[in-house]
Amino acid sequence: MVQNIKSVLIGMTEEGVDEPSSALAYGLSLAQQSGAHATIQAASLKVVMGNTFVSNIATGLVAAHNRRLKQLAQDVAERARGDAAAAGVAASVETPQLAYGQLVELFVAQARVHDISVLDAEVATVNADRGLIEALLFESGRPVIVVPPGVDTFKHERVLIAWDASVRATRAVNDAMGILKSASAVEVLAIGSEKELAHEVPGAELAPHLARHGVHVDVKNLVVGRDGVAETLREQAGLIGADLIVMGAFNHSRIREWVLGGVTESLLEDCKVPLFMSY
Repeated sequence: MVQNIKSVLIGMTEEGVDEPSSALAYGLSLAQQSGAHATIQAASLKVVMGNTFVSNIATGLVAAHNRRLKQLAQDVAERARGDAAAAGVAASVETPQLAYGQLVELFVAQARVHDISVLDAEVATVNADRGLIEALLFESGRPVIVVPPGVDTFKHERVLIAWDASVRATRAVNDAMGILKSASAVEVLAIGSEKELAHEVPGAELAPHLARHGVHVDVKNLVVGRDGVAETLREQAGLIGADLIVMGAFNHSRIREWVLGGVTESLLEDCKVPLFMSY
């Protein structure tokens, strides 16, 4: 049982696309196992007409579109209430319909008063869900679990830590400590070139720290494959049967803070294992 998580924010955004949500089932599973309260945001994007000279026909079409999205979000909310009740999870369900900027502000504010947020993975880089992932990572000060399609149960028997000794990776490990302590096996994985790994063993100093917290930990160092760090991570996660990857979200741009680094971006686009990320 994960005892340090008492409030879980589950975010879903209705955009009129028929995409099943894994975040709801996964987030409820996490709340059930940790005895936490779940706040479910079944949000819908509101299209706002900015031109005062738009025709009445266009205005009517936009209003109808917004009503449809609102109804779809309310349908999701009703199912969510039933799922939470069936799982025995105390939950509050909200169905805000806001313009994108306001929706982001709402989610960030909510995330700050919850222990963790759970969102669906989103392949497209230009998408409301992807924007929410980035906003919560960079602005909430809380960790985020990104759930890939088809994963509906929170599991943490085997956890893989992507370790590079950075501030963000350090924060992720600390944020995930309750999960790590209750896992059966934790592997600290450092990936680098042969030259880098010949001079240092990045995970060696982290292992004793985790062991003092009662974490069952092993350390592994891998030379990065020709397909890059992200693919090496994916392969190792598959080899050990990882239920969760703990990592720091990497931002490689000082100018555009919304642009995620290559490894994080690649994993968000393609990873069968949920990602526990901090920034």
